[in-house]
Amino acid sequence: MHPCLRAAVVSVLSLVAGPAHAQWSTDAATNTVIASGVGEQVLPKVATTADGSTYVGWFDNGPGSYTVRLSRLDAAGNAVWGPSGILISANPQSTSLVDWDLIADSSGHCVLTFTDTRSGGDLDVFAYRVDADGNQLWGSNGVQLSNNADYEPSPRVTETTTGDFVFVWARLPNSGDGRIHMQRLDPAGAVQLAAGGQQIIGAAGESPAFCDVIASDGGDVIISWIRSIKTFASPRHLRARRFTSAGTSPWAAHVNVFDALSLPIGYDPILKPDGQGGAMLCWHRSELSGIYNSFVQRVSSSGAEVFPHNGVAVATSTASNHLDPALAYDEASGDSFVFWNERNSAQSQWGIHGQRIDATGTRQWGANGIAFAPLNTTYKFLPRAVPYADGAIVAYGDEPGGLFGKDRALAFRVDQAGALIGSATPIVIASTLSTKSRLPTVIDCVGNVRAVWEDDRTGTPDLYAQAFNPDLTLGASPSPWTNLGNALAGTPGLPSLTADGNLRAGTPVTLHLANMAQNSNFALIIGAFQANLPLLGGVLVPSPNLVVAGLPTGPTGALDLTGTWPVGVPNGASLYFQVWIVDAGGVAGAAATNGLRATVP
Repeated sequence: MHPCLRAAVVSVLSLVAGPAHAQWSTDAATNTVIASGVGEQVLPKVATTADGSTYVGWFDNGPGSYTVRLSRLDAAGNAVWGPSGILISANPQSTSLVDWDLIADSSGHCVLTFTDTRSGGDLDVFAYRVDADGNQLWGSNGVQLSNNADYEPSPRVTETTTGDFVFVWARLPNSGDGRIHMQRLDPAGAVQLAAGGQQIIGAAGESPAFCDVIASDGGDVIISWIRSIKTFASPRHLRARRFTSAGTSPWAAHVNVFDALSLPIGYDPILKPDGQGGAMLCWHRSELSGIYNSFVQRVSSSGAEVFPHNGVAVATSTASNHLDPALAYDEASGDSFVFWNERNSAQSQWGIHGQRIDATGTRQWGANGIAFAPLNTTYKFLPRAVPYADGAIVAYGDEPGGLFGKDRALAFRVDQAGALIGSATPIVIASTLSTKSRLPTVIDCVGNVRAVWEDDRTGTPDLYAQAFNPDLTLGASPSPWTNLGNALAGTPGLPSLTADGNLRAGTPVTLHLANMAQNSNFALIIGAFQANLPLLGGVLVPSPNLVVAGLPTGPTGALDLTGTWPVGVPNGASLYFQVWIVDAGGVAGAAATNGLRATVP
């Protein structure tokens, strides 16, 4: 579910309460510190919420063994829970970490799933849910999803359209066949399927792994996985299937998304929702010649392959490698924006290239895409992409001096035609030359991007982040609210109007009215699409586009009115607000607040 469609449960006032720690940096040389200190801070995960907050989770071995920690940053980048976040789990952990998962849910909470060894030397799977105040809603030890003697790495989680949470993971015994298990928890953390998870994938002689999960329609989910025979040289194929809340599948069989040649060993393909109950998948694989190419496939909610079987290649050239793809999918247009690491056949030159594949599966940026960072001897790595407007925003790393571990992080934005927006060349978002890795990247409701990475600039891996805007300026999003003043500017004692909200349909907006006469009869909130408010030269005519609210201000002379941003206000449009005082009969008085303009980013 897109974070802009989530209903936030955290009030604006609670977001600014308490001490502030750091903020989103506007300096590429400093960046925002997420976690630092003794030991390693590694494996970051990041997610954003409807109110502009950011959750970052990671593993910290400062105490001598790995613990799991979580931080919440408000829209300005303040660490709400302090500079080290909060401890989620200090249970026994393997010294060799595996992957894990973290999402922000529709209530503005954070759901985490990871493995540890609290129940024995093997890895078992656990789930936690944490609210915006740092309370662990499923208990201090979370919910145990599995408990057996098998190896169970890299669990994944999604929130369904009905509000439940579905978790998937691979169960890989030392001997015998492997399988994929699924568990479903309701919002309270109650288990909905069989204890230990319901087996949904498995066949004799196979060892499926590298599974992922997304929400489909009606509370269902779509799961992808790598099918592999239990030998080192076995072919590895990409499959997908839809499952209901009961763990059964409405599809007659799984979809063989890719079954030509073999995927690389240890490779984790990309799975994203298509916005219509289906799935987008992206992966790379090696030709028999040893040259890599990347592919995209769309699978409909009914299990049909939308593009040709085995996917659409991002480039037709076999003279160079097109690998490590990142996918940004535009649900409105059906466009897939794929960015990858271009390498020559000797893998001694690197570039960042991209391709747009439209809803019909047709390449739109030429046979071989567009070079956004040229193929040359500067090492480039970790392309990450998020959709924005009719195009995408991309982050990646490079080594400008050719010295190992002296990395930067960069970003660029492209439109649907592949033209660079905001800057003719990629901008640097982290200029300190140090080892950088992971780089998970997300985007919030108003287009502010957050990139997080491991960074050893102080000697050991710490976590840093950078926020930047669609115009490629660094830092938090500028406020969409503009104070227009009024015709009585300078008159002592005038009431004032301020506001908070990110101006996306269904998300919270709060108008703050202050300095009113005590026990004023009513405050009349007026909104219009034109700047025709009374003290701005207009007339006292409420807009038909917004509900006009009449409320008493009470003895404090202040009033907060919270509602949701209306549906149907297009990007770039402005709404104007002003407050008038009316008597009990609805007759307007002489005093009004300043006007506000709210412009949708």
